[in-house]
Amino acid sequence: MASHPLLLRPGPAARPLIRLSSDFLRAQEYFEAIISSTTDAIIATDRSGRIVYFSPGAEAMLGLDGTLAVSQPVSTFYLHGKEDARRVMSILRREGRVQDHEMVFRSRNGRAIHISMSASLLHDRAGRLIGTLGISKDITRRVELENRLRDLAITDDLTGLFNKRCFHERLFQEASRARRLRQELSLILFDLDGFKGVNDSLGHAAGDRILEDFAAAVEHSIRKQVDSAYRYGGDEFVVILPGLSTRRAQEVARRISQASRERAAYGGTGCSWGAATLSAARTVGQLLRLADRRMYRMKLRQKDAGRRPKI
Repeated sequence: MASHPLLLRPGPAARPLIRLSSDFLRAQEYFEAIISSTTDAIIATDRSGRIVYFSPGAEAMLGLDGTLAVSQPVSTFYLHGKEDARRVMSILRREGRVQDHEMVFRSRNGRAIHISMSASLLHDRAGRLIGTLGISKDITRRVELENRLRDLAITDDLTGLFNKRCFHERLFQEASRARRLRQELSLILFDLDGFKGVNDSLGHAAGDRILEDFAAAVEHSIRKQVDSAYRYGGDEFVVILPGLSTRRAQEVARRISQASRERAAYGGTGCSWGAATLSAARTVGQLLRLADRRMYRMKLRQKDAGRRPKI
């Protein structure tokens, strides 16, 4: 059977079509090369939020082949699922686009990936909404660095407890919260008696060990995610106890004192403490001064009695 003459010798009418087809293919190849070269995750969804396009960058970032991702709800990859999806859509409907929105993806193996997302609504030629397009950049390293720098700014290098600067910020926050919710708030101020003598006679390494041991005793004696502990000075420590009365705070102080004695690596030091509770008529400054006075009175009593509980 004879071939069609246009397929053998393209005439003038066919040449523009051939050029258009070639230009289209080159543009498509160029576009695909751009998409393939970026490490950003490019994800398109339909109106229901199901994935219709999953770029190579998204595959690498989330550890999932695109053929498996397509048709899945995009919320599957958000750390907080549908809650995050609703938040993104709310911004899109309100502002028309999302720009540099920071959130967290969850990879196939469960790893948290901090991302910065830019997204927009997709419309057809008639202006009807057909879906969304999002481009997400992995900023996990940046977030981790920022977290480390923040931790360094608020943490005591030796003991790992929060530092004095963080203490004052947290105390004002907790006091404001306690007054607003009409809850109790107590704190304990500790001082390691005889610490300077041991530090001078046995050296700074021994002194550091005492401080580390006491900090560990504190951390193991308070409520995680509720109470907070701080190195207030050279050998002074403070614990903030939301929701506890003075009596309960004293129980915690005795528990810390006992735990510190059990962890003691050196003798010759003692522990004095003072507990105080916030009241309607007492300012944050007065609260701290009251705890300090009570701690100093205990120090004098123990000195006069000639006994110092060993740490």
